[in-house]
Amino acid sequence: MARSDFDDFRKKRPPLFWWLLANILAIAFAITAWIVCLNLFRDPTNPTSYELMMKVGRIAPLEAFVGKDVPPAQKVSNAQALEAQFKSFSASDLDTLNRELRRSYLTNYKKPKFLTFVRGEFRILGVRELGEDDFLSPGVVVKAQALVRPDAVADPISYPVFVEVLFPTEEAALENFKVGEILKLRMHKKQRDCAAILNVGTTEFEGRSVLLLTLVPLNAVRYQSEGASPFQIKPPAMANLKAPLPVFP
Repeated sequence: MARSDFDDFRKKRPPLFWWLLANILAIAFAITAWIVCLNLFRDPTNPTSYELMMKVGRIAPLEAFVGKDVPPAQKVSNAQALEAQFKSFSASDLDTLNRELRRSYLTNYKKPKFLTFVRGEFRILGVRELGEDDFLSPGVVVKAQALVRPDAVADPISYPVFVEVLFPTEEAALENFKVGEILKLRMHKKQRDCAAILNVGTTEFEGRSVLLLTLVPLNAVRYQSEGASPFQIKPPAMANLKAPLPVFP
């Protein structure tokens, strides 16, 4: 085809051609925009999506549950039960589980999947303040090792399960926890801490990998540790999803 014939063909295209072309481009743009928006607003565990959802009001700030408002747990477990529950999980299983645990927390447990409260006694190994580079701040994080009692009258002994508990608060609370003292996570009528699992990980202990759980109390009450002044548990408006979990290395 000569160039002059091609130019004539291009000039003779009917208006319908350009109308169809414009509509195809518009549909392609709409589909692309829909897919991008769907991905942005679908997963609050993605840091970028979470920040955007907070800005446009698609997700509520972290809620301070009190008393009967605390979402019901599917399980209330001690250290031994938790070890048995998670020992068979693969790395990919834990990744999936942790994503769902964070999603439940960030969405205020509208769909409380896998919600488990931890109870028991734990010996404190480390304490530090929570800062802007942490998952929650301000507040205090306490790392501790589980204690179990062989029987009702025996003294507690160390058990190879570890926890780190995030206590979000705007009050000074660092002096409430001292290394060597006992941290009690309670689930009885007089005191319900409702320490929910936020992340399931591992740590090295005596040459082997053992369970390390990141917990956060959901019952936003005045927390009372033995021999210390109470402080008010209060979650921040939003979490920092760019921060790593677990908090302690």
